[in-house]
Amino acid sequence: MRPNGMMPMRRLFVTNPLFAVLLLAACSGSSTAVPTFGPSTMVDPPTPTPGANVGSLAGLPDIAGVVERVAPAVVQVLATVEQTNVFGQTTDGRSRGSGVFFTDDGYLLTNNHVVEDASRVEIATFDRERVPVEVVGTDPDTDLAVLKVDPNDLEEIVSVPLGDTDAMRIGDWVIAIGSPLGFAGSGTVGVISAKGRTLLVDQSSPQLHDLVQTDAVINPGNSGGPLLNLEGEVIGINTAIIRGNIGNNQQAEGIGFAISMGTAIPVSDQLIDHGEVIRPRIGVSIINVTPAEADERGLSVDEGVLVQFVVDGGPASNAGIEVNDVIVQVDGKPVATTSALVRLFLTDYAIGDTVTVTIVRAAVTLTFEMVLAKVEP
Repeated sequence: MRPNGMMPMRRLFVTNPLFAVLLLAACSGSSTAVPTFGPSTMVDPPTPTPGANVGSLAGLPDIAGVVERVAPAVVQVLATVEQTNVFGQTTDGRSRGSGVFFTDDGYLLTNNHVVEDASRVEIATFDRERVPVEVVGTDPDTDLAVLKVDPNDLEEIVSVPLGDTDAMRIGDWVIAIGSPLGFAGSGTVGVISAKGRTLLVDQSSPQLHDLVQTDAVINPGNSGGPLLNLEGEVIGINTAIIRGNIGNNQQAEGIGFAISMGTAIPVSDQLIDHGEVIRPRIGVSIINVTPAEADERGLSVDEGVLVQFVVDGGPASNAGIEVNDVIVQVDGKPVATTSALVRLFLTDYAIGDTVTVTIVRAAVTLTFEMVLAKVEP
């Protein structure tokens, strides 16, 4: 056990280039106190125009107003998990993260890694109520989980709408609310630094796609909490940070990642409807093509999705796709990144659909027709 009851963070790697990354692992401990916000002493600024990501007093955004409205919808997630100590003994540990109500009837979004393998999960609300919740479904491929509380167990459920991450611009203000290091109801501010990022968790875990990069400060315990726009809409679910020594005597700080709503909405819908995500695939392992990657591998294109591995007997293998092919289109729709391809299959297609995939192989453009299937990459 580390000081302050902290469990070690899980390490990740960014696909290109490689960085040391920290999944926002949860704290362990038995404390049940849930700190709350004190009353605001600021004068209320003018109300922003609905639908516009604009500032308020003296051109500054009304951060306090957003936090006051949304904080009651953010909870601390407390999961009981089995852990093994240094003597090989199995004991109950505590995984601690954040979550957010996104429906009035008690559904919450959080991270898969917060509740993974938990024997019991409960939440502590903004009003210090503590109630058990059901794990409706989890999706390790996106590090998302949906929880459900019985509305009769709470005096009131405050929910927040899920926003449109695609409408956000690089440089737009964002707010993170969660329970970093167990300090529930904490709010931090930053901007969107990039969209469509991809992370490789580790060699035994799937890549995370379609991530929002932000400099809003997030820490262990923020996992599963919302990243918000200035209208108080959720535009990301916080999931990972890059921090510490990244090699070559360089230190990284302030690089956080959240799962975009373009992924979180269809995944949560499927988890609620089916308890799992039924994901159509073609059976390949992929990475982004960049100019540097293209130069190193001698590729004739510097944008697209590079095939690194083809699953034997999968749709791509049966159609004739090969390692080092670059996927550039699906049914005539341009595919520039792995995030774009993964989201396209998740949102626009179903298992059994026939698609036409366009690839570039040694400067030659080829097309292949294949039927999407439920196959692991």
